[in-house]
Amino acid sequence: MNPLEILAALIAGLAAALFVWGLRDWFLARWQRDQAWIRTTHARFSPEAINAATWALGYYVGFLVLLLVLLMVIPVPLVAVILWIASWFLPPVLIAWAWRRRVKKIDLQIPQSVAAMANSMRAGLTLVQAMTRLSDQAPEPIRTEFKIMANQYGYGADMETVIRNAKSRLNLPNFSLFATALILNREMGGDISETLTRISKSLDKLREMRKTVEAHTSEGRTNIRVLLVAPVFMLGLMSIVAPKGVGMLFTTLPGWGMLGIAAALSGSGAYIANRITRSEI
Repeated sequence: MNPLEILAALIAGLAAALFVWGLRDWFLARWQRDQAWIRTTHARFSPEAINAATWALGYYVGFLVLLLVLLMVIPVPLVAVILWIASWFLPPVLIAWAWRRRVKKIDLQIPQSVAAMANSMRAGLTLVQAMTRLSDQAPEPIRTEFKIMANQYGYGADMETVIRNAKSRLNLPNFSLFATALILNREMGGDISETLTRISKSLDKLREMRKTVEAHTSEGRTNIRVLLVAPVFMLGLMSIVAPKGVGMLFTTLPGWGMLGIAAALSGSGAYIANRITRSEI
């Protein structure tokens, strides 16, 4: 390298360093915000504490490695950078998907867990003891939820706050019914084991009704999938039979209009059919 190239590299490095230094407050705030996000997200799935700083550092290193891989694999750097920026939105989407699956499993386990708590309290255990027992013996993933509740109570939170936190975290109608019964019992008294038994039986009946409705509407949901796939399948067949005609749909203004109308009609039909076949029990 000649002296001019070395000087230009030094100036560019100095400019980059000054840029980072000027944005140090923003980077520090982002660092703290990402740590809080990681800590909160992990707490939704596990009662164990983690080192959020280490996880945040691994998070950044992972994205940096991903950028280098994309730049090596994709020949156009601009496309690689666009894909890398788009990947920033992937972790929240994946976490939301995993949380929905987890909550769905928890919803199915609530009746059995409520019945187990009722039996424990009928045997003479207190609410805290029954909750601790479920945190050890209940199936996953609801066992983790009871473990989180037991840990919060062990760290000094009162039981009503613990129940309300779980109710807000899960946001499930069945669990809300269970939590409301516990809170009302603590305020007004009464035989909580008998109340929980009735709730458990009611939730079992609701689950059976939901299964019956889903079985009767399964054909309609299958038809919705067929309605969405059939136009694409037919378009693919037509592209083989008459490729020039199909090509006009994608290269002319009237063709785009016809595709837009077809997409709107298919989407609205699928939406209406989905609303009709949806079970709201």
